[in-house]
Amino acid sequence: MSATVRHTVSEPKKPFWQNILYVMVVVLGINLLVEFTNFLPKGMAAIVSVLILIFAAGFSSFLINRKLAQYTYILIADELIFIKQVGKRENKVLNLSLHEIEWIKPIGEVTEKKKCEKIYSLACKLKGKGVYMGQFKKENKLYRFIFQPNEALCNAIKRQVQKSK
Repeated sequence: MSATVRHTVSEPKKPFWQNILYVMVVVLGINLLVEFTNFLPKGMAAIVSVLILIFAAGFSSFLINRKLAQYTYILIADELIFIKQVGKRENKVLNLSLHEIEWIKPIGEVTEKKKCEKIYSLACKLKGKGVYMGQFKKENKLYRFIFQPNEALCNAIKRQVQKSK
């Protein structure tokens, strides 16, 4: 029977007043941009307003996926499970068998530019120390994932991947 290794990663929590200040600055900034569109000709103002809306949606998505989300990695026997949690909602994002994984490397060491079907971003940051990228094949298609395992989880995964090769 194999041991279970579990690791959860999230952005460091900021004080409540900093979060409120941050939200107020963003809302006031968007409001200011919308006010400036009133000085533009009608046709251009509509286009700029839509661009502001798209920017706000993209920025909100970034905040939710990078700053508010928690990612949990669970290694059970030869199965690696990635779970994303935002608030009270949990979603299993990816479920891999370790024999499908070709390699795992620190993200700074990845130099291969192979075309892949999809890259799963399962980490709060996408660069720096402690961020890893893995590659796997499913149904003859190449996929990659980015995650932030602790040392114990990373070593356990690498050991299992080498055993299965």
